[in-house]
Amino acid sequence: MSGHSKWVTIHRQKQVNDVKRGAVFTKLARAITMAVKQGRGLQLALAKAKQFNMPKDNIQRAIDRRDELHEVMFEGFGPGGVAVMVAAVTDNKLRTAAAVWGLLKKGTVAYLFSADRTANFEVRVEDAAARAKIEAVLAKLEELDDVQKVWTNYA
Repeated sequence: MSGHSKWVTIHRQKQVNDVKRGAVFTKLARAITMAVKQGRGLQLALAKAKQFNMPKDNIQRAIDRRDELHEVMFEGFGPGGVAVMVAAVTDNKLRTAAAVWGLLKKGTVAYLFSADRTANFEVRVEDAAARAKIEAVLAKLEELDDVQKVWTNYA
């Protein structure tokens, strides 16, 4: 038996799965919107949305939103002086900026990366505590809904 009610158990499990699905749908919707806005990559974005069983009305809303989203790039330094570049797609630049700058220190790091966003040199950190801090900040950046890609010179 499952405690008090089987319905409650099913409800909790469904709620957890719905939150995960919603996060995936949000990322896919942003990818579709940006593909429409840029004029390339739409077929790939639609195929990925269908792969995750995204409803057609969600896809249509994402296509219709093309003027509401903005691409933004942030660059700064993480713990231990590691250079970090963040690409994000957002409907509210200030909210995204506040979330990113809460994790990074402002600074110019674009010159540390080549045109294809590979690091010109890598930073190696020997201290285990510093490595843990760096990896925690990178994980938090990846978890943000608006963030699409994170580049770093951390090795």
